[in-house]
Amino acid sequence: MTANAGPRGLAKGLHRALLLVLAAAFLLPLLWMVAASLQPQGKALEYGMFQFPEGLHPENYPQALAQMGGFGRLLLNTTLLTLACIAGQLFCCSLAGYAFARLRFPGRDGLFLLVLATMMLPPQVLAIPQFLFFRQLGLIDTFYPLILPTVLGGAPFFIFLFRQYFLTLPVELAEAARVDGCGFFGTYFRIMLPLAKPVVGTVAIFTFLATWNDFWAPLIYLNSEDKQTLSLALASFNQSYRVAVEWLMAGSSVILAPCALVYFLTQGWFLRGVRLSGKG
Repeated sequence: MTANAGPRGLAKGLHRALLLVLAAAFLLPLLWMVAASLQPQGKALEYGMFQFPEGLHPENYPQALAQMGGFGRLLLNTTLLTLACIAGQLFCCSLAGYAFARLRFPGRDGLFLLVLATMMLPPQVLAIPQFLFFRQLGLIDTFYPLILPTVLGGAPFFIFLFRQYFLTLPVELAEAARVDGCGFFGTYFRIMLPLAKPVVGTVAIFTFLATWNDFWAPLIYLNSEDKQTLSLALASFNQSYRVAVEWLMAGSSVILAPCALVYFLTQGWFLRGVRLSGKG
């Protein structure tokens, strides 16, 4: 017993040490970004990491936000766009996943495989056809091209997550709801969707991170300055040679803060949703 515990404990210690090293490697750029944002102007690249020769300089943050121009408007645009995309993904993907899990119709499995096959298409392949389509509809320089794909098409991976989770729920729940008079949508809204909270949280987190940090789609479809998002403003901020590196790091830290906060606050919910969806 003791002989087996020794090698097992050593392996566990090595495993934890490796995880700590990997975590430090991922956290190091983020820590440097925060440290550089607090350096005196013009000193972030001159001194080594985590060195503060003249003390901390939190005034870099308001100066960086002032350089962006209209930070409140940028924050509002990004927040509304993110919330709309989350709502669209949750409704479309959960409904499609529930249909693939519970409805029986000819060609269901083949259609589901076709949905999964679309995951192999990179978004760059669809960029030009989608742009021409939305231009034909007169929707360029609006938020509709950024929101409608989540409402109309959803995401194959999220549909897969919902389908796998709904397959783990007992069929008797839907049958009991049907006996009580619930139809398909009634069972979906009142019984199945409330039970799928772990997957709902997982999809919401994924969508939040993807939309909040999205640069590609806003760059293609948004032209007006009053419709810009935080990612576009930060890119313009980066292209200005008059902006100090410390201000750029401060602006990046502000934009990244909600993502880090959401992830760390919902990490347990996120991991539980992925784990439960993989059991189907």
